[in-house]
Amino acid sequence: MTPLRCTALTALALLPVATIAVAQSTAAPRSDTAARAPQLTAASATVKPGETLTLTGRGFPSNAHLALLAGPHDGDAKRIGGAQTGQRGTFTAKIRIRKNSSAAALIARACFDACNVKASTRFRIVTP
Repeated sequence: MTPLRCTALTALALLPVATIAVAQSTAAPRSDTAARAPQLTAASATVKPGETLTLTGRGFPSNAHLALLAGPHDGDAKRIGGAQTGQRGTFTAKIRIRKNSSAAALIARACFDACNVKASTRFRIVTP
């Protein structure tokens, strides 16, 4: 074998190892990604018809308009309002539950950028 062919074969054999090493060294730390994930919480896990549901979000982009949606776990969500985040990416929204609402287990969602950035929380409407 000529020295040129031998060098080319050695370089090809080393390529996958170098590629893997580069890919591993550029990965973002897992805790950093989790710290930036948007979160949504409901002030109360249950709400009665006619009452107000308070939703609080954090970890969203700053000064962003969000769509607030709610629906059953396995069904279509409907828009229930909107919210504007502040400079820290947080918001608080108060949603009035209709007086004629029936009992249900629902999921509230806060969506930004066509729901590419989102968070959700569960709540229940309970009837007296």
